[in-house]
Amino acid sequence: MTALLELRDVRCDFGAVRAVDSVSLDIAENEFFALLGASGSGKTTLLRMLAGFQKPTSGAILLDGKDISPLPPERRPVNLMFQSYALFPHMSVRQNVSYGLEMDRLPKAEIAARVGEILETVQLSDLAERKPEQLSGGQRQRVALARALVKRPRLLLLDEPLGALDKKLRGAMQLELKRLQHEVGITFIVVTHDQEEALVMADRIAILDKGRLVQCGPPREIYERPATRFAADFIGTMNFLPISANSGGLTLATGEPLKSNEPAPNGPSVAAIRPERLRLHEAGDDNRLDGTVRARAYHGLDLQIHVETAAAPDPVIVRITADVADRITLAIGDPITLGWSARDTRIFET
Repeated sequence: MTALLELRDVRCDFGAVRAVDSVSLDIAENEFFALLGASGSGKTTLLRMLAGFQKPTSGAILLDGKDISPLPPERRPVNLMFQSYALFPHMSVRQNVSYGLEMDRLPKAEIAARVGEILETVQLSDLAERKPEQLSGGQRQRVALARALVKRPRLLLLDEPLGALDKKLRGAMQLELKRLQHEVGITFIVVTHDQEEALVMADRIAILDKGRLVQCGPPREIYERPATRFAADFIGTMNFLPISANSGGLTLATGEPLKSNEPAPNGPSVAAIRPERLRLHEAGDDNRLDGTVRARAYHGLDLQIHVETAAAPDPVIVRITADVADRITLAIGDPITLGWSARDTRIFET
Protein backbone atom coordinates (compact mmCIF):
# COMPACT_ATOMS: atom_id res chain seq x y z
CA MET A 1 0.00 0.00 0.00
CA THR A 2 1.43 3.36 -1.08
CA ALA A 3 0.61 5.96 1.56
CA LEU A 4 -0.75 9.30 0.40
CA LEU A 5 -1.16 10.58 3.95
CA GLU A 6 1.01 9.65 6.93
CA LEU A 7 0.36 10.60 10.54
CA ARG A 8 3.45 10.17 12.66
CA ASP A 9 2.92 10.15 16.43
CA VAL A 10 0.47 13.08 16.20
CA ARG A 11 -0.58 14.67 19.49
CA CYS A 12 -2.84 17.60 20.28
CA ASP A 13 -3.27 19.16 23.74
CA PHE A 14 -5.75 21.77 24.89
CA GLY A 15 -4.17 22.87 28.15
CA ALA A 16 -4.20 19.83 30.43
CA VAL A 17 -6.57 17.92 28.12
CA ARG A 18 -5.00 15.61 25.54
CA ALA A 19 -7.50 15.44 22.67
CA VAL A 20 -5.32 13.33 20.36
CA ASP A 21 -2.73 11.05 21.92
CA SER A 22 0.17 9.81 19.78
CA VAL A 23 -1.81 8.65 16.73
CA SER A 24 0.07 7.09 13.81
CA LEU A 25 -1.75 6.12 10.59
CA ASP A 26 -1.03 5.52 6.90
CA ILE A 27 -3.85 6.30 4.47
CA ALA A 28 -3.54 5.16 0.86
CA GLU A 29 -4.16 6.93 -2.44
CA ASN A 30 -7.83 6.62 -3.50
CA GLU A 31 -8.83 5.06 -0.18
CA PHE A 32 -12.15 5.64 1.58
CA PHE A 33 -11.06 5.90 5.20
CA ALA A 34 -13.31 6.35 8.27
CA LEU A 35 -12.42 7.85 11.65
CA LEU A 36 -14.95 6.30 14.01
CA GLY A 37 -15.52 7.16 17.64
CA ALA A 38 -17.90 8.52 20.23
CA SER A 39 -18.14 12.18 21.18
CA GLY A 40 -14.86 13.28 22.74
CA SER A 41 -12.81 10.50 21.11
CA GLY A 42 -10.60 12.97 19.22
CA LYS A 43 -11.82 12.26 15.69
CA THR A 44 -12.95 15.83 14.90
CA THR A 45 -9.74 17.32 16.35
CA LEU A 46 -7.77 14.95 14.14
CA LEU A 47 -9.81 16.03 11.10
CA ARG A 48 -9.21 19.71 11.93
CA MET A 49 -5.46 19.06 12.09
CA LEU A 50 -5.58 17.44 8.64
CA ALA A 51 -7.49 20.45 7.30
CA GLY A 52 -5.07 22.93 8.88
CA PHE A 53 -7.52 24.55 11.31
CA GLN A 54 -5.71 23.09 14.33
CA LYS A 55 -1.96 22.70 14.76
CA PRO A 56 -0.64 19.51 16.34
CA THR A 57 1.23 19.88 19.62
CA SER A 58 3.77 17.39 18.33
CA GLY A 59 4.24 14.85 15.56
CA ALA A 60 4.09 15.19 11.79
CA ILE A 61 1.40 15.05 9.10
CA LEU A 62 2.89 14.05 5.75
CA LEU A 63 1.11 14.38 2.40
CA ASP A 64 3.03 12.83 -0.49
CA GLY A 65 5.98 12.59 1.89
CA LYS A 66 6.02 16.31 2.73
CA ASP A 67 5.17 17.66 6.19
CA ILE A 68 2.09 19.89 5.82
CA SER A 69 1.73 20.57 9.58
CA PRO A 70 3.00 24.17 9.30
CA LEU A 71 0.85 25.03 6.25
CA PRO A 72 -2.37 27.07 6.64
CA PRO A 73 -5.61 25.57 5.23
CA GLU A 74 -5.53 27.57 1.98
CA ARG A 75 -2.09 26.20 1.07
CA ARG A 76 -3.04 22.53 1.47
CA PRO A 77 -4.41 20.40 -1.42
CA VAL A 78 -7.16 19.39 0.97
CA ASN A 79 -10.87 20.25 1.07
CA LEU A 80 -13.26 19.96 4.00
CA MET A 81 -16.97 19.31 3.56
CA PHE A 82 -18.85 20.55 6.62
CA GLN A 83 -21.78 18.76 8.23
CA SER A 84 -24.01 21.82 7.71
CA TYR A 85 -23.05 21.93 3.97
CA ALA A 86 -22.62 25.78 4.31
CA LEU A 87 -24.19 26.54 0.92
CA PHE A 88 -24.76 30.13 -0.17
CA PRO A 89 -28.58 30.50 -0.12
CA HIS A 90 -28.65 33.37 -2.67
CA MET A 91 -26.62 31.43 -5.24
CA SER A 92 -27.76 28.76 -7.66
CA VAL A 93 -26.34 25.24 -7.60
CA ARG A 94 -23.98 26.15 -10.45
CA GLN A 95 -22.79 29.30 -8.70
CA ASN A 96 -22.21 27.46 -5.41
CA VAL A 97 -20.10 24.85 -7.16
CA SER A 98 -18.10 27.35 -9.22
CA TYR A 99 -17.40 29.76 -6.33
CA GLY A 100 -14.09 28.22 -5.25
CA LEU A 101 -12.76 28.09 -8.80
CA GLU A 102 -13.70 31.73 -9.32
CA MET A 103 -11.81 32.68 -6.16
CA ASP A 104 -8.79 30.88 -7.65
CA ARG A 105 -9.24 33.10 -10.76
CA LEU A 106 -9.30 30.21 -13.22
CA PRO A 107 -10.28 30.95 -16.85
CA LYS A 108 -14.04 31.07 -17.37
CA ALA A 109 -13.97 28.31 -19.97
CA GLU A 110 -12.15 25.97 -17.58
CA ILE A 111 -14.56 26.81 -14.77
CA ALA A 112 -17.57 26.08 -16.96
CA ALA A 113 -16.10 22.76 -18.14
CA ARG A 114 -15.16 21.56 -14.64
CA VAL A 115 -18.46 22.61 -13.09
CA GLY A 116 -20.43 20.91 -15.87
CA GLU A 117 -18.40 17.73 -15.46
CA ILE A 118 -18.83 17.50 -11.69
CA LEU A 119 -22.56 18.33 -11.82
CA GLU A 120 -23.00 15.45 -14.24
CA THR A 121 -21.02 13.15 -11.94
CA VAL A 122 -23.25 13.97 -8.94
CA GLN A 123 -26.36 13.87 -11.16
CA LEU A 124 -27.38 17.50 -10.62
CA SER A 125 -27.07 18.90 -14.15
CA ASP A 126 -30.85 19.34 -14.46
CA LEU A 127 -30.96 21.30 -11.19
CA ALA A 128 -28.02 23.62 -11.89
CA GLU A 129 -30.08 26.83 -11.77
CA ARG A 130 -32.05 26.06 -8.62
CA LYS A 131 -31.35 27.66 -5.25
CA PRO A 132 -30.50 25.50 -2.19
CA GLU A 133 -33.96 26.10 -0.66
CA GLN A 134 -35.51 24.40 -3.70
CA LEU A 135 -33.52 21.20 -3.14
CA SER A 136 -34.02 18.14 -0.95
CA GLY A 137 -31.57 17.25 1.82
CA GLY A 138 -29.85 14.66 -0.35
CA GLN A 139 -29.53 17.11 -3.25
CA ARG A 140 -28.01 19.79 -1.00
CA GLN A 141 -25.55 17.21 0.25
CA ARG A 142 -24.50 16.47 -3.32
CA VAL A 143 -24.08 20.19 -4.07
CA ALA A 144 -21.71 20.51 -1.11
CA LEU A 145 -19.85 17.44 -2.29
CA ALA A 146 -19.60 18.79 -5.85
CA ARG A 147 -18.26 22.13 -4.55
CA ALA A 148 -15.55 20.26 -2.64
CA LEU A 149 -14.66 17.89 -5.48
CA VAL A 150 -14.57 20.47 -8.28
CA LYS A 151 -11.28 21.86 -6.93
CA ARG A 152 -9.72 18.41 -7.38
CA PRO A 153 -8.12 18.10 -3.96
CA ARG A 154 -5.70 15.28 -3.20
CA LEU A 155 -7.68 14.66 -0.05
CA LEU A 156 -11.35 15.27 0.81
CA LEU A 157 -12.34 15.47 4.48
CA LEU A 158 -15.99 14.89 5.40
CA ASP A 159 -17.25 15.82 8.86
CA GLU A 160 -20.38 13.77 9.67
CA PRO A 161 -21.55 14.30 6.05
CA LEU A 162 -24.84 12.41 6.39
CA GLY A 163 -25.81 13.44 9.92
CA ALA A 164 -28.56 15.83 8.81
CA LEU A 165 -30.37 13.28 6.63
CA ASP A 166 -33.21 10.96 7.60
CA LYS A 167 -32.50 7.23 7.97
CA LYS A 168 -33.74 6.10 4.55
CA LEU A 169 -31.96 8.88 2.65
CA ARG A 170 -28.82 8.36 4.71
CA GLY A 171 -28.71 4.71 3.62
CA ALA A 172 -29.03 5.69 -0.05
CA MET A 173 -26.39 8.42 0.25
CA GLN A 174 -23.91 6.04 1.87
CA LEU A 175 -23.82 4.04 -1.35
CA GLU A 176 -23.85 7.24 -3.44
CA LEU A 177 -20.78 8.60 -1.62
CA LYS A 178 -18.98 5.29 -2.14
CA ARG A 179 -19.83 5.38 -5.87
CA LEU A 180 -18.65 8.97 -6.26
CA GLN A 181 -15.42 8.32 -4.41
CA HIS A 182 -14.67 5.41 -6.74
CA GLU A 183 -15.48 7.50 -9.84
CA VAL A 184 -13.47 10.61 -8.98
CA GLY A 185 -10.50 8.67 -7.55
CA ILE A 186 -9.86 11.00 -4.60
CA THR A 187 -8.94 9.89 -1.09
CA PHE A 188 -11.90 10.41 1.25
CA ILE A 189 -11.55 10.64 5.03
CA VAL A 190 -14.91 10.67 6.79
CA VAL A 191 -15.49 11.40 10.48
CA THR A 192 -18.53 9.65 11.93
CA HIS A 193 -19.94 8.23 15.13
CA ASP A 194 -22.28 5.98 13.11
CA GLN A 195 -20.92 2.43 13.05
CA GLU A 196 -23.16 1.27 10.20
CA GLU A 197 -22.10 4.26 8.11
CA ALA A 198 -18.43 3.40 8.56
CA LEU A 199 -18.95 -0.31 7.88
CA VAL A 200 -20.89 0.38 4.65
CA MET A 201 -18.69 3.08 3.14
CA ALA A 202 -15.10 2.65 4.29
CA ASP A 203 -12.28 0.56 2.88
CA ARG A 204 -10.67 0.81 6.33
CA ILE A 205 -11.82 2.07 9.71
CA ALA A 206 -9.84 3.58 12.57
CA ILE A 207 -11.56 3.39 15.97
CA LEU A 208 -10.59 6.16 18.38
CA ASP A 209 -11.20 6.33 22.13
CA LYS A 210 -10.08 9.15 24.41
CA GLY A 211 -7.67 10.39 21.75
CA ARG A 212 -5.98 7.04 21.21
CA LEU A 213 -6.09 4.70 18.24
CA VAL A 214 -7.77 1.48 19.39
CA GLN A 215 -7.81 -0.51 16.14
CA CYS A 216 -7.45 0.05 12.41
CA GLY A 217 -8.45 -2.35 9.66
CA PRO A 218 -11.03 -3.32 7.00
CA PRO A 219 -14.70 -3.31 8.10
CA ARG A 220 -15.02 -7.11 8.21
CA GLU A 221 -11.90 -7.46 10.34
CA ILE A 222 -13.04 -4.69 12.70
CA TYR A 223 -16.44 -6.35 13.12
CA GLU A 224 -15.45 -10.01 13.22
CA ARG A 225 -12.07 -9.70 14.95
CA PRO A 226 -12.17 -6.72 17.34
CA ALA A 227 -8.79 -6.26 19.02
CA THR A 228 -10.09 -5.11 22.42
CA ARG A 229 -13.21 -5.36 24.51
CA PHE A 230 -13.84 -1.66 23.82
CA ALA A 231 -13.77 -2.25 20.05
CA ALA A 232 -16.01 -5.30 20.42
CA ASP A 233 -18.54 -3.34 22.46
CA PHE A 234 -18.39 -0.20 20.29
CA ILE A 235 -18.98 -1.86 16.91
CA GLY A 236 -22.41 -3.42 16.56
CA THR A 237 -24.04 -5.49 19.30
CA MET A 238 -22.01 -7.96 21.35
CA ASN A 239 -22.94 -10.37 24.13
CA PHE A 240 -20.45 -10.62 27.00
CA LEU A 241 -20.45 -13.67 29.28
CA PRO A 242 -18.15 -13.77 32.35
CA ILE A 243 -15.86 -16.81 32.29
CA SER A 244 -13.22 -18.44 34.46
CA ALA A 245 -10.16 -20.49 33.51
CA ASN A 246 -8.74 -23.49 35.32
CA SER A 247 -6.82 -26.68 34.55
CA GLY A 248 -9.97 -28.13 33.03
CA GLY A 249 -10.38 -25.26 30.56
CA LEU A 250 -12.85 -22.39 30.35
CA THR A 251 -16.22 -22.35 32.08
CA LEU A 252 -19.23 -20.04 32.13
CA ALA A 253 -20.70 -18.70 35.37
CA THR A 254 -23.23 -21.56 35.14
CA GLY A 255 -20.41 -24.11 35.33
CA GLU A 256 -21.05 -25.06 31.70
CA PRO A 257 -17.78 -25.66 29.77
CA LEU A 258 -16.87 -23.10 27.10
CA LYS A 259 -14.93 -23.85 23.96
CA SER A 260 -12.99 -21.19 22.06
CA ASN A 261 -10.22 -21.23 19.47
CA GLU A 262 -8.48 -18.40 21.30
CA PRO A 263 -5.79 -18.82 23.98
CA ALA A 264 -6.88 -19.07 27.60
CA PRO A 265 -6.79 -15.74 29.48
CA ASN A 266 -4.48 -14.93 32.38
CA GLY A 267 -7.06 -13.18 34.56
CA PRO A 268 -10.77 -12.30 34.88
CA SER A 269 -12.27 -12.45 31.41
CA VAL A 270 -15.40 -12.49 29.30
CA ALA A 271 -16.47 -14.47 26.26
CA ALA A 272 -17.90 -12.31 23.47
CA ILE A 273 -20.40 -13.62 20.90
CA ARG A 274 -22.28 -11.69 18.21
CA PRO A 275 -26.10 -12.12 18.26
CA GLU A 276 -26.15 -13.47 14.71
CA ARG A 277 -23.62 -16.18 15.64
CA LEU A 278 -26.02 -17.63 18.22
CA ARG A 279 -28.70 -20.10 17.15
CA LEU A 280 -31.20 -22.53 18.58
CA HIS A 281 -29.10 -25.36 19.99
CA GLU A 282 -28.37 -28.28 17.68
CA ALA A 283 -26.47 -31.52 18.16
CA GLY A 284 -22.81 -30.89 17.43
CA ASP A 285 -22.67 -27.30 18.72
CA ASP A 286 -19.43 -26.55 20.55
CA ASN A 287 -21.21 -24.49 23.20
CA ARG A 288 -24.68 -24.37 24.72
CA LEU A 289 -26.54 -22.11 27.11
CA ASP A 290 -29.99 -22.51 28.69
CA GLY A 291 -32.26 -19.56 29.33
CA THR A 292 -35.74 -18.05 29.20
CA VAL A 293 -37.22 -15.76 26.56
CA ARG A 294 -37.79 -12.34 28.15
CA ALA A 295 -38.46 -10.11 25.13
CA ARG A 296 -38.94 -10.24 21.36
CA ALA A 297 -38.20 -7.45 18.88
CA TYR A 298 -39.36 -7.82 15.28
CA HIS A 299 -37.04 -6.02 12.78
CA GLY A 300 -38.52 -7.21 9.49
CA LEU A 301 -35.44 -9.01 8.20
CA ASP A 302 -34.84 -10.72 11.52
CA LEU A 303 -36.22 -11.36 14.98
CA GLN A 304 -34.24 -10.31 18.04
CA ILE A 305 -34.81 -12.43 21.11
CA HIS A 306 -33.64 -11.32 24.55
CA VAL A 307 -32.80 -14.34 26.68
CA GLU A 308 -32.37 -14.28 30.45
CA THR A 309 -29.65 -16.69 31.60
CA ALA A 310 -27.68 -17.50 34.72
CA ALA A 311 -24.46 -16.89 32.76
CA ALA A 312 -24.61 -13.06 32.66
CA PRO A 313 -26.36 -10.18 34.44
CA ASP A 314 -27.65 -8.75 31.15
CA PRO A 315 -29.98 -10.59 28.75
CA VAL A 316 -28.28 -12.42 25.90
CA ILE A 317 -29.41 -11.06 22.52
CA VAL A 318 -30.01 -13.54 19.70
CA ARG A 319 -30.70 -12.55 16.10
CA ILE A 320 -32.79 -15.11 14.24
CA THR A 321 -33.45 -14.72 10.53
CA ALA A 322 -37.03 -14.38 9.30
CA ASP A 323 -37.13 -17.80 7.65
CA VAL A 324 -36.09 -19.52 10.91
CA ALA A 325 -38.52 -17.37 12.93
CA ASP A 326 -41.34 -18.50 10.63
CA ARG A 327 -40.70 -22.15 11.58
CA ILE A 328 -40.63 -21.74 15.37
CA THR A 329 -42.93 -20.48 18.09
CA LEU A 330 -41.20 -18.66 20.92
CA ALA A 331 -43.31 -16.80 23.45
CA ILE A 332 -42.14 -14.71 26.38
CA GLY A 333 -41.43 -17.04 29.29
CA ASP A 334 -40.57 -20.05 27.10
CA PRO A 335 -37.40 -21.99 27.87
CA ILE A 336 -34.74 -21.85 25.17
CA THR A 337 -31.34 -23.43 24.59
CA LEU A 338 -28.76 -21.57 22.53
CA GLY A 339 -25.77 -22.97 20.70
CA TRP A 340 -22.71 -21.54 18.97
CA SER A 341 -19.32 -22.42 17.55
CA ALA A 342 -15.92 -22.23 19.25
CA ARG A 343 -14.61 -20.19 16.30
CA ASP A 344 -17.22 -17.50 16.98
CA THR A 345 -16.18 -17.07 20.62
CA ARG A 346 -13.84 -14.15 21.31
CA ILE A 347 -12.07 -13.87 24.67
CA PHE A 348 -11.22 -10.54 26.34
CA GLU A 349 -9.63 -9.91 29.70
CA THR A 350 -11.56 -7.52 31.92
